[in-house]
Amino acid sequence: MTVSLEEYYRTTFEDKLLVKMPEREDDHLTPATRLLEKRREMSEVEQALSAQKEEFQMKMESLQQRREELERKEFQLKESLLKFDKFLKENDSKRARAIKKAKDEKDAARQKDNDIDKYVLIHLIMTHCN
Repeated sequence: MTVSLEEYYRTTFEDKLLVKMPEREDDHLTPATRLLEKRREMSEVEQALSAQKEEFQMKMESLQQRREELERKEFQLKESLLKFDKFLKENDSKRARAIKKAKDEKDAARQKDNDIDKYVLIHLIMTHCN
């Protein structure tokens, strides 16, 4: 099954451009009529190409909008991450200060207990000696 080159290109371009190519029955037409026919065909092809360009442009604009939206969301996510990291660091700092304060208070309470024990002992000794 052999397909001529002309038939191959005709079907290929009809499929790609969605434009029907005329059959080769124009042998009886005058050159002026053929020229007009070729101009009409060219106009149809240009319109199809223009429509494809417009569709492509719309897709590109849509992709650009999506890209900008993703960049905006990425920026917001980074900002949120930085705020959360700062919150965690502040929390750790507060926790460390609270632990140190509790330790200092325990040490002070222990020291007071030791001082009380010492003064009670001194008082007992003094009262026993008298």
